[in-house]
Amino acid sequence: MAIFRPYPLMRLVVVVSFSLLMFAAHPARAEHEHTVQPGQSLGGIAKHYGVTVFQLAMRNRIKREATLRKGQVLIVPAPGIIYVGSGQTLASIAHLHDVDPIELAHRNGLSPRDPLKAGQRLLLPGFDDSGDADDARKKWGAPKHPGVVSLYRIWSKETRHLRMLDDRARTRPLALTQMRDLLRPRLSKQKKLPHPRLLRLIAQVSDHFGGRTLNVVSGYRLPGGYTRESSRHVAGEAIDFFIPGVPLTELRDYCQHFEHSGCGYYPRSHFVHMDVRVKSTRWTDWSLPGQAPILSEPRPDTSPALDDEKPTHQPHDETEIQEPPPAEDDGLPPTDDDTAP
Repeated sequence: MAIFRPYPLMRLVVVVSFSLLMFAAHPARAEHEHTVQPGQSLGGIAKHYGVTVFQLAMRNRIKREATLRKGQVLIVPAPGIIYVGSGQTLASIAHLHDVDPIELAHRNGLSPRDPLKAGQRLLLPGFDDSGDADDARKKWGAPKHPGVVSLYRIWSKETRHLRMLDDRARTRPLALTQMRDLLRPRLSKQKKLPHPRLLRLIAQVSDHFGGRTLNVVSGYRLPGGYTRESSRHVAGEAIDFFIPGVPLTELRDYCQHFEHSGCGYYPRSHFVHMDVRVKSTRWTDWSLPGQAPILSEPRPDTSPALDDEKPTHQPHDETEIQEPPPAEDDGLPPTDDDTAP
């Protein structure tokens, strides 16, 4: 009787298929285990799960350059949970993750001056263990490439797929220059580097909604029309956008949870405004493109029907886009100089 022996190619297919199964998506909220397969590295595993190599190494108390062995079990940290590195303080961690050090201390039951220990577990403000991340993954799916953002610039019809952060969660200089080009104004050749923290917020939004493409209505703008000299758009610190298939109200609700940011909801122009600033601000503008801001909801008989899925009243250029209310803070975004050298 003949004995069946798989050909080498078939063996390879079996091995590859098994490896892919080992990388199946896991719940985003709870920490979970990953069993190392042949050829896997700390960097590859971290990239797949959307965490930094530094945090994955700290969670497992190994060096970043450590060689992994087959069968080794790693604990993958959940979003919003970080582990303290040697020499880190509450202030340095708060700066790295763009949170207020007092809020970080309060979230973890600490005093702002309490010393930290290497390997200590901290929870970032804005995250909890309620299962919100799980719910988002169930609804929108996991991003295929965490940290890689797909953007479509409406007026120029350009599409970009940009990796925003490096393996230490710092904004990549190349991403800043690429976004500078993509966010340029329609009627000018002038460009401006966007604020590094704005790119980190954009990456978080993209990952939360499963890596869906962000349609960019407006980025850097020149003063004029409804755009003031003090505008966050003029400073390169703001973006107006929507995500096809994502209800605008849900996009608004997610963007509103960011600290030190501005979030504007424009239901009749169909976009959400997001910027970086010291004092968080939220508003709704009911105006149509080309109208002055309308910050109170119009009567139902004077408001055109809104379609939360299809943008029917998109502005034609930046001069038609309404500006948010004047900022109540000092006009400066949180300090952020974490770009890689």
